Amino acid sequence: MAQLIAPDYGQRFLLPPDLEDWVPPDHPARFLREFVDQLNLAQLKFVVPEATPGAAGRPAYAAPLLLKIWLYGYFHRIRSTRKLEAACREHLALMWLSGLRAPDHNSLWRFWSENKKALRQVFKQTVQLALRLEAVGLVVQALDGTKIQAACSGPKGWSKTYMEKLLPQLDAVLAEVELKVVAENQAEGAGAPGYRLPAGLARCQALREEMKKGLAQLEADGRQHAHPVEPEARRMKVGDTNRFAYNAQAVADGQEGIIVACAATRQETDSGQLVPLMEQARENLGPAATAVVTLADSGYGGGADLQAAADQKMDVLVPPAEGKPPKDNPYASQNFHYDQVKHTVTCPQQHSLDHEGQTTKDGQTVERFRCHRRDCPVRALCTRDPKGRQIEVRPHTPLVQALRARLQEPGPAALYARRQEIIERRFAQLKQHDGFRRWTVWGLEAVRAQWALLCATLNLRLLYKKWRSQRQEPVAQGSYAHRAGTWALAA
Repeated sequence: MAQLIAPDYGQRFLLPPDLEDWVPPDHPARFLREFVDQLNLAQLKFVVPEATPGAAGRPAYAAPLLLKIWLYGYFHRIRSTRKLEAACREHLALMWLSGLRAPDHNSLWRFWSENKKALRQVFKQTVQLALRLEAVGLVVQALDGTKIQAACSGPKGWSKTYMEKLLPQLDAVLAEVELKVVAENQAEGAGAPGYRLPAGLARCQALREEMKKGLAQLEADGRQHAHPVEPEARRMKVGDTNRFAYNAQAVADGQEGIIVACAATRQETDSGQLVPLMEQARENLGPAATAVVTLADSGYGGGADLQAAADQKMDVLVPPAEGKPPKDNPYASQNFHYDQVKHTVTCPQQHSLDHEGQTTKDGQTVERFRCHRRDCPVRALCTRDPKGRQIEVRPHTPLVQALRARLQEPGPAALYARRQEIIERRFAQLKQHDGFRRWTVWGLEAVRAQWALLCATLNLRLLYKKWRSQRQEPVAQGSYAHRAGTWALAA
């Protein structure tokens, strides 16, 4: 009778086991080790502790060790310092990667807080590696943003209405108590000048000062909500609800989904983000990125943004922010054609509008055209203005018209249809597969570092597949050294 397989807890090793044999040759930990070992952390501006001979106290942990632990944690969806500390003692592969070193959570967090900007450079290194491994197609890329809830508690946030209502009440309470305390001191004949508020009222006074600062900040920002603990967070639509959040932006290449640029802002909309992200992608990819077509949704299609992209010779396919003309309104403003050469506007009835002059709006010169045809058969359908239909032409109007017409062509339309497939699946992987729906750090600078590390992790997972496929190939004599050299990073 066959014996069932069961653990034998009394089994002992004749010789100590070799940890090297317990980590498979194609394990992600080996890939992360190779990646970090080829980085020049000093050049990337990491804070690299130096050993001081004869110094008292425990020596500092090396920066490469801590970076490997953080990358391993994010690779395996471990983003808590305390859970990382526990993993250094429990995960066999991490024990191999850390050389049986187990930094405490304070050491891990100090490394993070001291190297926020340097961690963002790690993301750029993943892009450079992907470029050398030809994992970036340099043909088409897609840009989009996603709102992620801030770490602060939403119910503890303040609205402008709430602060404006509470501040006078606090002033009245404090004024009444101060008069009462002064009267009591005088009745008792207190000789020492001044007095001290009770502890509860002292907190009330501190709250009043906080309210004043919050209102001043809201007035400067032109917003309606503020959070006393995380003032940089902004109210945004996260899914179907309104939360304190940050706006995470990314650009993904169309070949394998490598993220080539990323940023995090506290801006509620995507306006103004198109050109900065494309410039970052060009910087990360080099001169070859100039031929890339960038796809984005209409949130990036403001006229000023499209004009800025055209001025820098950036090829974009972005639906203008005005949207598509309503199907049931053939006389929408998008159906009026502006001829830049003739300086005329033609209506859908093929009649030219009269030029009325120009004005200035938002710092831009706006040309005005109006229809004065009283006998037009569709006048009632076109406008309710008794003076006639008026059309405004801005400096970017010709560019918007050309882009809208281009998106109607079969080729560009088919290319634009790939936008969701390229970029939104990366956000879905991050939120659904990795379960990342809320920042675990506080403040915009820390959020930017975490977003860069998250995007770097998405890239490293794709690059790991290439690395593993090469490790599994038959190795001819002398060929492994050549293949390993392709992973070398630029100094």
